Amino acid sequence: MNKRNLLLTLFTISSILMTSSCGFDDVSLSNPFGSESMTIEPTVEPTQVPSEPEPTVEPTVEPSVESTVEPTIEPTVEPTVEPTVEPTHEEIPENIIYEDFQVHFLELGVYNTGDCTYIKAGETDILIDAGAAAASAPVIIDYVNQYCSDGILEYVITTHAHDDHYTGMFGNSKNTTNFFNESISRTGIMYYYDIGTIIDFSQTTKDPSKGNYLKYIEARNYAISQGSTHYYASDCFNETNGAKKSFILDEQKNITMDILYNKYYFEQSSDENDHSVCTMFNYNDHHFMMTGDLEEKGEEAMAAYYNKTSEEKTLPHVDLFKAGHHGSKTSSNKVLLDLITPEICCVCCCAGSSEYTIDNNNTFPTQDFIDRIAQYTDKVYVTSVLDNKESRKQEKQIYKSLNGNIIVSCNGSNTSVSCSNSNTILKDSEWFNEKIYVVVSAKGIKQICGGTKKTDYYTATDEDVVLITRRKWPK
Repeated sequence: MNKRNLLLTLFTISSILMTSSCGFDDVSLSNPFGSESMTIEPTVEPTQVPSEPEPTVEPTVEPSVESTVEPTIEPTVEPTVEPTVEPTHEEIPENIIYEDFQVHFLELGVYNTGDCTYIKAGETDILIDAGAAAASAPVIIDYVNQYCSDGILEYVITTHAHDDHYTGMFGNSKNTTNFFNESISRTGIMYYYDIGTIIDFSQTTKDPSKGNYLKYIEARNYAISQGSTHYYASDCFNETNGAKKSFILDEQKNITMDILYNKYYFEQSSDENDHSVCTMFNYNDHHFMMTGDLEEKGEEAMAAYYNKTSEEKTLPHVDLFKAGHHGSKTSSNKVLLDLITPEICCVCCCAGSSEYTIDNNNTFPTQDFIDRIAQYTDKVYVTSVLDNKESRKQEKQIYKSLNGNIIVSCNGSNTSVSCSNSNTILKDSEWFNEKIYVVVSAKGIKQICGGTKKTDYYTATDEDVVLITRRKWPK
């Protein structure tokens, strides 16, 4: 190679390097060895040339996913995941109790199925329902007093006029003292505590002039006379008579309580359960939903209202759903569960009791409920269970703890479950997998004993019995 060609080659290489480092697309340089110009094509360094986007490649978000995402749905929920995929929920820790926000599902000291939920939101104390019997009131008080140190319940909510939800509000007639050591004539919650705001059902089929409903009205009136404010759920949802639908429980931590829509705040149902006050508790992006004993018609009306046409009409994915109506076959239906896709479900009942039915499949929590909730989560917890053997032996209903008192708590980032007896989820529990003896009726009903509220639970020595597994988890 002669000297002229060598210099030309070196100049070319130098120009290419300069072009690459400066990011020019193409550069035309004068040839120092002649009058002709020398053009350096960008294809010499193909990796430096900006590539044209492929017209058929879409961004990383698939259009089918994009079109189904609603603005208030939690980002952790993949809308394309079918509910039939059973989640592992490994992210939910156990045996941790966060201080910020706690939901407690109480055992009630009696075998009867009933509801009582105590909620601690910072320094705010809330009680939802006080079942299962008037005799439960002292049990509830002893429990709540472990957490409520000032004797003030800022909010008390009575979902509907059924004994297993409100008899503890008035309790038994007895000369006793309240939290402040003042004389009272009854043992109930509304006599014992100072109550800030009472929110209760707007409709009922009960006669206000007699029975337990009259006792409830008297208890509520007593609390009002002591300074409580009373709103019906319809007042709250419509924001009338001074009420509001959203309450700030802890402003600093952004914890709120919403009164949700229920068609039967505004019209009477033939089913008392459908009158239930429904609530949603919110802590940042974590949500906790309770619907009392709302039944299928009420859930369908709720789902029709929360139709995702706006943010206000969109129910979020929930960390916790308290099973409707104690895990009955007529509640916690797909129409609602599809909207909230719960991660945790807690059932307040005495599992396997003959209190309402002798049909094994329909004792709480029912097989139908299990079949439905299993499509969303296996994190199902139950407060109490009937001890069939002891009940038969002692000839009275004897209950024992299944999970016991259940505490679901949240620190704004994580949600945890902690139970007083056992953290075993329902499908892995001894009760769920137990072999029991039943008598199959002419209609195919698998009967557990001789009649409702009876204690003659069948054993191998009884006639015409068949051995079955109590419950089955769907595959």
